[in-house]
Amino acid sequence: MKEYYRLLGMRCTSKLRTKIDRALIINAVPSSECYAQISTDWHGLCKLHLEDGMCALQVEQGESQLPDVCRFYPRNAKQQSDSYECSCSNSCEKVVELLMDLKGTLGFEENDLLFSPEFKLNISSLRYESCKESVLMIQNRSLTLSERFFSLGNYLKCPDLNSTKPNNFYLTFQLMHLFDQYYESNRSINEYCVESQCYFCIKDKDKLSSHDLILMTEKYNAAESHLEFILPNLPQVLEQLLVNHMFYINFPYTEGQEKDSDAFLSLVILYAFLRMNILGYMSDKSDPADLVNCLAAMFRMIEHSNFNYVAVSLFSMNKCSFQDCVPELIYL
Repeated sequence: MKEYYRLLGMRCTSKLRTKIDRALIINAVPSSECYAQISTDWHGLCKLHLEDGMCALQVEQGESQLPDVCRFYPRNAKQQSDSYECSCSNSCEKVVELLMDLKGTLGFEENDLLFSPEFKLNISSLRYESCKESVLMIQNRSLTLSERFFSLGNYLKCPDLNSTKPNNFYLTFQLMHLFDQYYESNRSINEYCVESQCYFCIKDKDKLSSHDLILMTEKYNAAESHLEFILPNLPQVLEQLLVNHMFYINFPYTEGQEKDSDAFLSLVILYAFLRMNILGYMSDKSDPADLVNCLAAMFRMIEHSNFNYVAVSLFSMNKCSFQDCVPELIYL
């Protein structure tokens, strides 16, 4: 609230004043901690952006006048009991680059903060420990990434969890096709979803035939071999991204998901969604910078939208069986 009224009363040019007035919208249920939000245009771009992509507020008034949500991005700081928890979002290209270059496992450091975060993390110590335990399971490199997912699912007591490796990935291909269709209108990831669908020869198809599914399998295997050739440490990169994301959202106690099984399901769907799209998009590319851009764009949609809710909802709407489909998602 204090930032909203500071921006509202700021002395600035009439051009910037118009942009600020159009950019700020009071929430339907405002509180002092979460009073308003920054709106975007129909492209999904912040209304404070200039034509060259720069922030009009920062250009005219300086970085110090930015609201915290902008000034600290991609950093995320929350108050947990008597300490603070800080992390960075995968939606920033630089964060993805750092994670891709990291050889060891992602760890924790204790540092003094230059600011005091006001947002409080309202989860119990027991739940907080569950988040850290989940992270450690995905970091267990003595197991394959698939085996780590099953360990996590068992830890979260997910029902009907079948660890048998499937003969094909047809159910997953069908589900990922629906996800791409749902999200390809999102400006952040549109070009990546479209290129991936074109590679798999499923663009503009409402349903996938048996022939489509067989062709997708062949193309998936070829794309996987190509990406593993240019990025031999692909499993480690995916591990780093997953771990950073899990801590960032306080998995499994993410907003709107009280059931551990739903949190687990949305995580494995996220994993499959990433794999399908980066493999399809990178099928004719060899520059790691292209992969960084694709991954950051995917997480801009994942971490800044209701992806977790939509993931579980689309899974249920299409009557996917947890026992049959989840192993495909994990083994993909």
